[in-house]
Amino acid sequence: MFARKAAWEEVRKGRWPGYHVLNRCDLPGQEREFMLVDFSQVFTVDVAAVRDIARHQEPRLRLLPPYREHLAQAFARFFMRVGLPVDIAPFR
Repeated sequence: MFARKAAWEEVRKGRWPGYHVLNRCDLPGQEREFMLVDFSQVFTVDVAAVRDIARHQEPRLRLLPPYREHLAQAFARFFMRVGLPVDIAPFR
């Protein structure tokens, strides 16, 4: 599915709420291609474990504002969708 550029473009435009695209990185020594975040694969990790891993991975890439907030907003949009028990009838 994501072998096609058209699928990546749909995600980039926000039309597939379960996914988010992170831009590529061209910092020397930290080069990365575009990355895809899949919000349907969510798991938890103990904060102490994450801090320990981070402490041993210097230098490491980090999302800075406003990119961090953009990712957080996309995540919230995916999980905050509310379904009504009875839909509103179409206006005619």
